[in-house]
Order: sequence, then C-alpha cells, then structure tokens
Amino acid sequence: MQTMRCKRPLLFLKRSCVSPLVAATLLIAVSPIDLSAAESEKPNILYITIDDMNDWVGCLDGHPQVKTPNIDRLAKRGLLFTNAHCVVPACSGSRAANWTGLLPIHNGVYGNGQKLESTMPDAQLLPLDLQAQGYYTMGTGKLLHGKSNRMLDESGPVFNKWRPILDEELKITKAELNAGGPYVKHEIPRLGITMPLNEMPRDRNRGSSTIDSFDWGVIDRPESEWTDTQCADWAVEKLGQTYDKPFMLGVGFYRPHQPLWAPKKYHDMYPPESIILPEVLESDLDDLSQTAQDLGRYALTSGAHDTTVENGQWRSAVSAYLACISFVDAQLGKVLDALDASPHADNTMVVLWADHGWQLGEKEHWGKFTAWERSTRVPLILTPPKNARPKGFKPNTRSHKTVSLLDVYPTVIDVLGLSKRTDLDGHSLVPLLSDPKAEWKHLSMSTVGRGTHTVRHSRWRYTRYFDGSQELYDHKNDPNEWTNLIGDPEHANLVRWLSKRIPEDKNYSNFVRYGDFKAVIPSDGSPLMLYGPKVDMF
Repeated sequence: MQTMRCKRPLLFLKRSCVSPLVAATLLIAVSPIDLSAAESEKPNILYITIDDMNDWVGCLDGHPQVKTPNIDRLAKRGLLFTNAHCVVPACSGSRAANWTGLLPIHNGVYGNGQKLESTMPDAQLLPLDLQAQGYYTMGTGKLLHGKSNRMLDESGPVFNKWRPILDEELKITKAELNAGGPYVKHEIPRLGITMPLNEMPRDRNRGSSTIDSFDWGVIDRPESEWTDTQCADWAVEKLGQTYDKPFMLGVGFYRPHQPLWAPKKYHDMYPPESIILPEVLESDLDDLSQTAQDLGRYALTSGAHDTTVENGQWRSAVSAYLACISFVDAQLGKVLDALDASPHADNTMVVLWADHGWQLGEKEHWGKFTAWERSTRVPLILTPPKNARPKGFKPNTRSHKTVSLLDVYPTVIDVLGLSKRTDLDGHSLVPLLSDPKAEWKHLSMSTVGRGTHTVRHSRWRYTRYFDGSQELYDHKNDPNEWTNLIGDPEHANLVRWLSKRIPEDKNYSNFVRYGDFKAVIPSDGSPLMLYGPKVDMF
C-alpha cells in the first residue's frame, strides 16, 4: 500500500493530505456543467495529443508559412488557449503530468530518464478514473511515454517512429559501422534511400550502431505506411461504432517528432529554398549563466545548431518540421470528419494538446528540454460537447490567460460532469470556458529536471536553475526572450514574488555540477543520482 504524502499549498493549490489510493475512492462530486443529456448519455471525449509540436500552427500565428487547416477549424469550434505551457518540456515528464494530474515532485517523472510505470506504478491515470465512473476507454498511438495499454480497455495500433522503414531494415552491420567517414551510411534498397537522409554527422551517441533520429528528408511511400495514418484510420473506425457506455478515445500522433519524415506531398508544400527561418540573435546566450548556455548548446534531445548550420541543413530541417506538422494535421482532419459524421457528433468533448514545444535554432538549441518559450509553449484547444456546454461558452474564442497542461485533467472531469479527485495539482479551466476573460490567478510552471523550474506569468517568464542562476524575460517587449533582465534592480520585487511561486522540493538536498555531469543528492539519505551525456543530463 502506498504511504500517505502530506502536501502543502503550491502555486495557489488548495489540497488536503490524501494519498492517490485514498483519493481514487474518496471523490468530491462537482457539477459545474448544466447537462441537457440524461445521466445515461454522459458526454464522450475525443482526447488528442501531438508529440513535439510547438506553437507553429496557423491559429497561433506561430510560423507565417505553416498550413494547419484542421487544427484551425477545431479552434473555431472551441476555446483556444494562446498562453498554454507544458509541465515538463520532454515527452515522459509532460505526459506523466497530464495523465496523472500531478506535478513531477509528486509523480517522480522529471524527464525522459524516468517512466511513470517505474516511479508510480499504481498511479490513478485519467482513463482509469473514467473507467471507474462508467466509461469505456480506447486509445491508439503515443499516449504515455511508455506502455499505455494498462490504462485502456481497448488499444489500437502503436506508433513506430521509423516507419515506413521496417525493423529489420534498421540493423547496421559492423562493416558499415567501421567504414569510416563523418557518419554511418546505411542503405535501404527496398526504399531506394541511404541513411541518414540529411547526410549529417551525428552529435549524440557518436559511434553508435543505431540510426540517428535527428534526420529529415523525403521517403516517397504511401501514407498508409506511416503509423500516424494507421492510428487515425483506427480512430475513424471506432468513431463509426456505437457503444453502450460513454467512451474516451485517445489518439496520440507521433509527428512532428523526429525523424522529420512525412509523405512526399507534405514536403512538397514547403520548398526549403523558400522557407522563413526562426528569428535568432547571434549573442543571445551572452547574458545567461554557464548552466543555461550549456543547456542551449548541448545536443541532448537532438543534434547541435552549429552542425546543422555548417552542413547547410537549417532550411531543410525547418521545411521538414513544417511538413510533418501538416501531415499530422491532415490525419487529424480525417478524425474530425469521422466524428462529425458519427452519432456521437453532438455528445463528444474534443481536447487537443501537444506535449511540449520544440526549438529549431532559437538560442542555439535544437529539440526540447529547455526553460525557454519555444520549448514550453504548446497548442491547447478545448471544445465542449454541443449538448453539455458550460454556461456562457461561445465557439471560436480565445483566452490569453496563462494555463498549464496540468489543468486539462480537472477540466475534463468537470465538463463530463464526473466526480473529481482531491489530490490533483491543476485547476479546472471551466471558468475560462464560460468566460475567457474571467479572473484567473494561476501561473504555469515547467520543470526541466530536478531543481530547474520556469514560471510563466501573463507577461513575464522567470527561471531558476538548479545552481541558483536566474533569468527574467518581459514578453510584452521581448517575445523572443533575447534580453535577460534578472540583474535589473527595477524588477527586484517582481523576481522575489515570482520566485515564491516555485514550490520547495524537499526530496533533494543538493545539486552538484561537474563538467557535463550533474549529481542529485536526495534528502532522505538514499544513494546519489548521477546524470550525464547519455541520459537526462539535467
């Protein structure tokens, strides 16, 4: 049996000392929604998550050339949050927070070095919560960063980032590995291609006998050979069926996660020579601590910016990223069309979120797992069911309030009219569904490994790294976060106030940095934890 953990108020949280196990059974009934449907016709939920997709979508004006007609039309149906942020800017931590409704200090997942099934194997996940309240749960694709089938009644196709390349075609021989040169050339005769498609040397795991996923280019194969297509088709099939219970259907799209491959027609939409690159400042990192500079330049989740530029691949990489976004948008369109044509059209809530952002050269960084805007800001769209809308809700609206993906779990429970656990760390967004300009006192906090946190205010971003170094950005005057204001005495009171929004994590007493390594010293006397280049460095 799990031990009880007593929590104190964090980030405006109000809670009681309740264990996850007790909270799963001692539920507080809440009814903020006027349901026009009968109890036996509780709303369904279509729950869509997209991997590694930043704010480069049309409705967020993230990139001037991106084409996302289906994300945009979903935004017109519901409420678009323009200032939404992930809990952890990495797959495992973000998804663990979303599915449990708990911060990393409570679920133990700080990055991709940990998985929820190890840190909290008996966690009460959203689908399990729904099952306990009479829902039939289904899912396909990437939902958790790990095995998702334990939380579902029915599972569809799983994702595979390498498709349309087959597993047996990925094996590199010793001869290929020892051939010399800046990178391993691996031919795949069936497809008529040689890996890597971008012909770039790898920055991560040099000398590895595996294919490097920091790759992009055209693999001219039918859409049916990509697992995102297979997941969408399965979801379409499920939406065409009838059920004797309300259902949850989770759809986890993998692209635009690297490798940045998509069917040819999507690459053709973005000719590299015409691509507009992200705005960057050459001296951007000069006013940051060494820890922050290392975090930006280190090839932790992707390759290095210098390597990409030196090999003339920056425009091609941005082009491929945009192509993958449009590919996934097209798959989303099929799912939305199927919902509209189904008997569930009026009785289904739709939620769309991306697990975290992705940097494409900003602050000399490629990938995720940083404390900056491009890494934490994500699309978040909530569309209540037509027959169970909160009072005051209007389609095609926006809220500029600062919200967190942690807020999605309690919002879903409230909109569906279900009983809500008492230990959730987020806040229901139903007041904003009723009035996008309603008072909202909450901030969003993202955690980048143990001891490093960034707080997003409506105007400000404050970051404190594990070594005590800090950053402050004014998004009203500096949306690119080019000027660190932390040393400006004019903002001293603001810094003190924002720093108090970061909860104290008493699980760890000290952090020690040495070169590329970081040591974490637990406060309970358990063994030291060491992180380095081949795992989550931070």
